[in-house]
Amino acid sequence: MGKLFVALDAGGDMRFIGEVERGAECGCVCVECGGPLVARQGMANDWHFAHEAAQERPECDTAAQRLLRRFVVQHVQGRLGAAGFNLPMVRQDVTLTRSLVHLREEVQWNAQILGDLQWALEEGEGAPVAFARLDTGVDLQVFVRPADAVPSSEPTDTDVARLAFVYRPMPASALRDRRLAEQHLESAGELVWEHHPDTHGYVRAARERLDERGYRIYSNWLSMVDAKRQALADAAAPAAPLFYGPSSPDSPDAAARHACAPGHAPNVNFTFYRLSDQEAWLLYLLERVGPSDWRTAQQKFYALAPYPGPFEGWTQAVPTAVGTVDEPMGIVRLAGFLDAVTYLSRRARVTRSHRNPAAFEGL
Repeated sequence: MGKLFVALDAGGDMRFIGEVERGAECGCVCVECGGPLVARQGMANDWHFAHEAAQERPECDTAAQRLLRRFVVQHVQGRLGAAGFNLPMVRQDVTLTRSLVHLREEVQWNAQILGDLQWALEEGEGAPVAFARLDTGVDLQVFVRPADAVPSSEPTDTDVARLAFVYRPMPASALRDRRLAEQHLESAGELVWEHHPDTHGYVRAARERLDERGYRIYSNWLSMVDAKRQALADAAAPAAPLFYGPSSPDSPDAAARHACAPGHAPNVNFTFYRLSDQEAWLLYLLERVGPSDWRTAQQKFYALAPYPGPFEGWTQAVPTAVGTVDEPMGIVRLAGFLDAVTYLSRRARVTRSHRNPAAFEGL
């Protein structure tokens, strides 16, 4: 059972142990049982109140703790009601953990109280002490709890915002008088957002950004794996000519052609993506006109071709943001290589890379 650091005087006001006369002259009574108290203000022990004849009871200690909680609530009431006071920024960590990636982004936004707070000073432990409306369009509940208390397990998807005043429990030295207790709460207490609904979509947008970054990282990793696999295959095979054009050793006509990849540049890799039982694509570099080296060209053009040939609905299968359909040629001309890889990789069941599209048969 804890010691009593607060009591009621003859007028019913709360008094701290250091604010009264020593011994029975303190004139205080227990907030629970109403019995007379003595103020023990010795040199060896912490100052505290005690019942006459040492008739201490657990319910008296509980009642004194409720009185202290009311004092803390009054401190919060004064803090939130101070002129020019602003609530702290709402901050939330958004994380993405998947294979190969662990990404984090902090999202923050401003939320302030509209109008007046409605206080519920007599509510029990764990209950809200105040209610209000925020300018973000949601209702607010304010809580008070010591830092070592476990927050109530409310669902985090509720439409009600939760703000808590969290403070370190007051040591005996801070409970001698009102001034010291106020100083402790001022320095060791802070307002913490426990929950705020994602009313403006900031968290959702952050998750989408992390998803996009995650897919790009995965796609780049997949491309590197394919490149390494192809390098090993190339090391075991005769090198193919890389230059073509009028002055190149092998003209485009002499290079192998594959009907399933219309307009492909000679001697390039094809990347295969199997999205479903009916849908598969080849991604490849398009042929350029005139003498050029496709490895060092400043601008390269890529295409997707349905594999092994056009399937039903292929002209509507790829979003316009990824590429534009060239129906006469039977391909989708890509707006950008990385966007296409990101789009396909996140949906692909099977991905392979090879110089001969015949290697993808049956995949």
